[in-house]
Amino acid sequence: MSSSTSSSEIDPGWGLSLLACLGTMIGAGLLVLALMVLVDPYDSGKLGLLDINGVDNRLTQVTAASRARDPDFNAAILGNSTAQMIDPATLSRATGLRFVQLYMTGSSPREQLAVLDFFLRHHKQVGALVIAADPGWCVHAQPKEEGAPFPYWLYDKSVVTYAVRLISWQAIEQAFQRLSIGLGWRQRMNPEGFVSYEDIWPPGQFEEIGWPRDPAPATSAEMRATFPEIAALDDIVRKLPAEIPIVIIVPPTLAATVPNPGTDTALERGACDAALKRVVTGRSRSNFINYRVDNELTRDRGNFADFIHYRPKLARAIEQGLIASLRDGEKARVDF
Repeated sequence: MSSSTSSSEIDPGWGLSLLACLGTMIGAGLLVLALMVLVDPYDSGKLGLLDINGVDNRLTQVTAASRARDPDFNAAILGNSTAQMIDPATLSRATGLRFVQLYMTGSSPREQLAVLDFFLRHHKQVGALVIAADPGWCVHAQPKEEGAPFPYWLYDKSVVTYAVRLISWQAIEQAFQRLSIGLGWRQRMNPEGFVSYEDIWPPGQFEEIGWPRDPAPATSAEMRATFPEIAALDDIVRKLPAEIPIVIIVPPTLAATVPNPGTDTALERGACDAALKRVVTGRSRSNFINYRVDNELTRDRGNFADFIHYRPKLARAIEQGLIASLRDGEKARVDF
């Protein structure tokens, strides 16, 4: 009796083709990995054998890593886009420090703390810190993260965690951008990190968007005294040498959004301000400044692009308050 045998069982070409295909895929993967190791696509400092400085990417959650580890700077400005208009060059000229702008559009306090930790790990000598605390810092419980996932892997200590994320089209594209910078074909982004949003919102234009997201009122006195994001910041600050000045500001908003005195929202705001102030109380040349007030400057819509994004006139006033605070601490004269 004879049995039938398929051609694939007797044709060794199928097996050889499969091995060749697998070999090609493995080889291509190894080449991509080698490229990632050589280039370090996000300029994280974890990898990279080529002397390429900086990145060119509009995703602030990604580009902050390159700036946060840059040894040319020893002081930092942190926050979301409500910190964006603070010019690091102005602070640097006035203080003799070297400030970098590490704002990240739409970022939460938890994300900003990840970048702060990354900055501190890469700078043994820190000159000063400026933190813009929007209402997100006033929550009584850490909110569930929404929107695009934040790249915590980029700011993680682990090289392995970072390397696993590099086999992707986004990382490959970023690697070629970095190669272009190294070859002089492409300009790196401003290393100081300052980008004005005046190009997006021309002077005189006001958009009815961006109402401050004040947290829901606490349901008890104990809850009102609980601010997990501020507590996490306090834990970091307590580990820093006492001589490092830290200035925390509450960014200005249009006066119409400032809580009315005596309301639950105003009480919440006052409790949050007190908690932020305690973080820096007693530190040398440190200060807490609440710019979210109802005055002539904040009533003028011409000083805002929307309810929370302020124009250069207010940014310049804030910079002067920061400079005075970094010099005189809590005794600084703040004109606003």
